[in-house]
Amino acid sequence: MGSSDHDAAGREAHSRPGDSPLARANAAAGPLGAGAHDAEPIEHALLFAATPVALLVLTPDLVIRTASDAYLRATSTRLADIVGKSIFEVFPDNPDERDATGVNNLRASLERVVATGRPDPMAVQRYDIREPRAGESAATAGFVEHYWSPINVPVHDASGRLRYILHKVDDVTDYVRLANSQRDEVAANQVLSDRTAAMEAEVMLRGQELQLVNRELRAVHEQLERRVAERTAELERSRAALLAEVEQRRKATSDLARLETQLQNAQRLDAIGKLAGGIAHDFNNILTVILGCASLLRGQIAEDDPAVFELDQIRSAGERAANLTHQLLTFSRQDAREAASLDLGELVLDMRPMLSRLIGEHIELIVERALDLAPIEANRSEMEQVVLNLAVNARDAMPNGGRLAIATSNVTLDAAATGDLVEALPGAYVQLSVSDTGCGMDQATQSRIFEPFFTTKPFGKGTGLGLATLFGIVRSSHGHVRVRSEPGKGTVIEVRMPQHTAAAELPAMPVPRTEPPRAQAGECLLLVEDDDQVRDVARRMLEAAGYHVIEAKGPEEALAIARTPSARIDALVTDVVMPRMGGRQLAEIVTAIRPGIAVLFLSGYSDDMILQRGVRASVFALVRKPLVAAVLGAKVRAVLDRQPADAVGEPSIWKSPG
Repeated sequence: MGSSDHDAAGREAHSRPGDSPLARANAAAGPLGAGAHDAEPIEHALLFAATPVALLVLTPDLVIRTASDAYLRATSTRLADIVGKSIFEVFPDNPDERDATGVNNLRASLERVVATGRPDPMAVQRYDIREPRAGESAATAGFVEHYWSPINVPVHDASGRLRYILHKVDDVTDYVRLANSQRDEVAANQVLSDRTAAMEAEVMLRGQELQLVNRELRAVHEQLERRVAERTAELERSRAALLAEVEQRRKATSDLARLETQLQNAQRLDAIGKLAGGIAHDFNNILTVILGCASLLRGQIAEDDPAVFELDQIRSAGERAANLTHQLLTFSRQDAREAASLDLGELVLDMRPMLSRLIGEHIELIVERALDLAPIEANRSEMEQVVLNLAVNARDAMPNGGRLAIATSNVTLDAAATGDLVEALPGAYVQLSVSDTGCGMDQATQSRIFEPFFTTKPFGKGTGLGLATLFGIVRSSHGHVRVRSEPGKGTVIEVRMPQHTAAAELPAMPVPRTEPPRAQAGECLLLVEDDDQVRDVARRMLEAAGYHVIEAKGPEEALAIARTPSARIDALVTDVVMPRMGGRQLAEIVTAIRPGIAVLFLSGYSDDMILQRGVRASVFALVRKPLVAAVLGAKVRAVLDRQPADAVGEPSIWKSPG
């Protein structure tokens, strides 16, 4: 495919042994090795240049080192014009093709070879090249459409370092054109065949009608007109039915595609939730060690010690990290957890003064509540967190002011209304609608807003967990969230929670926090925890409170200790989720061995995971990880004194709405 000038130049170059493209390629490539006989070394450059395969040698930084004669012929180039240049400088995209992807696809493949050190075959690519005509230079030549089948292969030296990349191509332009031509020909033949059949059918029908008219024209003129009218009406009805069916199928196809997209998003969020829950559990164990050690060390040094500030910073950072893990656990919930009947409208009205201060005077706040609003079943603090997160996001979307409207109402959804929400079921709901006049969101942003750590805010301005936490809270109550937004037109987020028939309950009064009592003389605890570091920190916390602690690495060791008659055990303190046997099962066996023994559970998992293990916080005493010495000591004292399971609240780090 090269020009006549190129061929002449090539022949002239070959006629001068010291200045031929082959010699220059050999010199550029350097000695590639000698054969078995030193007197007759194999001229690898000569063999490479003469190979019938189109090969281009690149350095790892994608600069052309040499090329085979077959490659030069296929691309209408000369070796002297391309050696030492970037491949994309020599072979750019066709500027006349606005949708050209050759450069991007080839660059991505070469970068994968550099990154992985493995060959990277590519699909057939359209990559136009310049083909000079007579008297025309390569730089000014026009582009000609070409299709290639490339593969990029790394070449390593003896030490394993990447030295070169072999770029091999096969010109499949004629094959692609032939395939396109055959496809077009088949399509044209099918259209012609269909038209011929239709014309033949039409001719036959009209011929039959003409014969009938010629035979009975005068006798059945009126009857023929009536039949024609009936036939026309029937065709119109058939046409209308056909159009309706086509429209129905088109709408069904569109709805199916939309539901498939929503299902994929829901499955992706579910997978992210499971991963986040597992990570949060492991991180809670790590935070237990960090916060526990910092707390124990803090109690051993004087207030004027220079290390006090650093320890307080460690504890503050650990508490912020614990807040993040709690939000991840909230996002990962999938089953029902403990809740109470709640009036969502009253909750929003109670929060109005705080919301006004939160969003600032530059934003107008409008709150509306339906008079006959039904109650929902949810956790009050979590629903407050939902409202706060939505208000904060709306505020951040209106830096120059605007209007924030929060409304609660009863809604009833039928199958048609829930058709575009894959997780929604028909029924009666209480709707919390939060709308703003802010900057709005595009579809790409809307598809990711519930993913943990996804945020559009500047670095340091948000964690990306606000809406992820909201999603977990709402889904755990069998509710759903609908988002409507356009760039520049604001955002409407509708949270729908199932209506609850029971009357709303008053929130429980907070339990005042006091310094936990210390152990009484001789009290002994059996501590069961499979994580060595967590067990060590928990033991030190309990010993600091005056308890004698017997450690067990797992349920088997704990049962052996419990069966020892001489061992005094006043309470069992055990992790909920452990290998081979859970904490609930262990507690049942221990209480059977030692009736009346007090039991306290520890866990860093989400509520639904704990409930699956048979531990309900309102029935059994439970301390959540990361462990805090004051809370752990108070809970132990409570179970020993036989106080209610929820007599001691959770530490403050669980209560943050952020």
